[in-house]
Amino acid sequence: MPVNLALYTNDEVSREHLRIRHDSAQGRFLIADKSMNGTWLNGKRLKRGVEESFTGRAEISVGEVITLHFEAK
Repeated sequence: MPVNLALYTNDEVSREHLRIRHDSAQGRFLIADKSMNGTWLNGKRLKRGVEESFTGRAEISVGEVITLHFEAK
């Protein structure tokens, strides 16, 4: 089930900045940067358009403006 989360900040946050999806078969999450200003996963900058996997906990930085603490329960 898709969920959209609007982050109203400034021009460094894109309309569709990143995408997170759950791979239930593998028991992991995947994140992809879709922006021009970058997304960081646990301090590592993601390559634009390339999915990176992570477990149910992560710190996600959005365009160096917002830090999200992701935790799946």
